[in-house]
Amino acid sequence: MHGPEDAFDTTLTEALDRWNLPITPRQLNQLRAHFEAVVRTNRVMNLTRITDPVEAAVKHYADSLALLIWVGKRQITVKTVLDVGTGAGFPALPLAVMRPDWSLTAIDATGKKIDFLRRTAAAIGINNLRCEHAHSQHWKPPSFILHPSSSSRQQSDPGFSLVVFRALTMLAKSLEQTAGHVAPGGWLVAYKTASMDPAEQHAAANVTRKLGLHSRKRHEYDLELKGERLARALYLYRRPH
Repeated sequence: MHGPEDAFDTTLTEALDRWNLPITPRQLNQLRAHFEAVVRTNRVMNLTRITDPVEAAVKHYADSLALLIWVGKRQITVKTVLDVGTGAGFPALPLAVMRPDWSLTAIDATGKKIDFLRRTAAAIGINNLRCEHAHSQHWKPPSFILHPSSSSRQQSDPGFSLVVFRALTMLAKSLEQTAGHVAPGGWLVAYKTASMDPAEQHAAANVTRKLGLHSRKRHEYDLELKGERLARALYLYRRPH
């Protein structure tokens, strides 16, 4: 008889196989451990409405890792990543697990969620994820970062290689709140559904010009969930050098 663990493992592995993204047994164990911690904590604190192992494996974990398809295809050089409004840790924690060579920072305005993520990341052995209680508009990154491949503190670059967010507010407002954290030549990536209201698109286009960002062709992908295909997209913006 198969339990929730098997359902999560099988679903996530199959989702990543579709994209030719390899995952090691240790990485799968870490992601499952995070999911189990989310479900336990969700009983006393609202982290997510998605607790079914199959749905979570697709809508939270596979969706978070879709960024790796685009990074691989475009051969984007990534050193530092900022996840704004991380909540229970999406997409920061799955990315940290799958890319231990990246240095990630996750911020959220809810202190209890950051406390949960910090404890959980430490418990499952993730050392390349920094968790900060902050609102993106007021937060200032540390002057130094701890590189995941060493114990040395290194001067951080002005801004992050990638700034990402999922499930924030309207796109235009989200761009305004996050653009200041992107390094020159870096990318701002918004996880959204593939279909967006024309009014939201128009507002985002106006803000993009105002912020001096360059909009790039979005990266489209789909998620498979119980025979249904969910159309998703990464909306891409680059800050000029």
